Amino acid sequence: MTGATEPQEDGGGEELAERLRELRAQTRKSLKELERITLVSDSSWSRYLAGRGLPPWAAVEALCREVGRDPGELRPLWEAVRDRSAPVAPAAEEEAGEEIGEEIGEEVEQEQVAPAPPRKRRRPRLALVLAAIGALAGVAAWITAAVDGGGGRAAERSSPPAGTAAAGRPPVVAPGSPSAVPGALRADAAVPDRYRTVIELAARRCTEPEITPSLLAAMLKAESNFDPDLRDPKADEYGIARWTPSVFNAWAVDGDGDGFKDYMDPADAIATMGLYTCWLDQRIKLSGLHSNLPGLIAAAYRTSDKAVTQAGGPPAGTEAYVAEVLRHQREFTAD
Repeated sequence: MTGATEPQEDGGGEELAERLRELRAQTRKSLKELERITLVSDSSWSRYLAGRGLPPWAAVEALCREVGRDPGELRPLWEAVRDRSAPVAPAAEEEAGEEIGEEIGEEVEQEQVAPAPPRKRRRPRLALVLAAIGALAGVAAWITAAVDGGGGRAAERSSPPAGTAAAGRPPVVAPGSPSAVPGALRADAAVPDRYRTVIELAARRCTEPEITPSLLAAMLKAESNFDPDLRDPKADEYGIARWTPSVFNAWAVDGDGDGFKDYMDPADAIATMGLYTCWLDQRIKLSGLHSNLPGLIAAAYRTSDKAVTQAGGPPAGTEAYVAEVLRHQREFTAD
């Protein structure tokens, strides 16, 4: 599976990087603090701010909202850079980020950053969250309470580790109730209650319309039947989202804000699934495929975006899986 995108030519990349540097300066935050805000690693941000690589749109949105700017102002420029982009492996992206750490990353970390005014964080109960999900400021607290057990898709050992690197906080989502979200879950859908809010948040973090709560839930159903303890060492897949450890580690999101990214933690696994499928969606569209996108996204998750684009549709051997995902998606989607 491949990773983020990097412009082959400038194509607006330097202009976008300059705008991002301006926004980052307004936040008055270090790269490590940006990681917690945007759920993108500090080493990746050092690349993006240097004009090397295209940040995920969700990260750009989070950066804009941190300083009260309309993300829509940057969308045309971001899309122009995206349309001139080519895939690079996540590992290569991280390596390149380390190479320019002295150029931007370390310099930023050594700055004397003036502290921003402290923000009060609320810890609403789940009932209030579901009534006003967009008003959250303490998302991590109630996600931790809402999710029991572990879950994710990846490990390079037959016995996967319990957790790894520190990460950021879940994103603050836009106003609205869960029922108003396109592709929202039916009230009577066979989706465990403890995962519903996490799934809603993971879907809403992506701006691509195909990444909906019902699609993510359908994929989780097909992958593991919502089993957070699933372990398949032969396939090297683990947890509720059947993550392969090496892939998870390249995309990992701290979904519950506990400071760890663990593919056996359902909140982390589902949040990372949302980010990864969002990227798959963008890559598939960029290849020129636009029909049956939910099915193509599911097939790419099971194989890779490259396999889907080369086949011009679901690769051989994924048809039954795709059919199952689409069937569950219809069952789960609210009218």
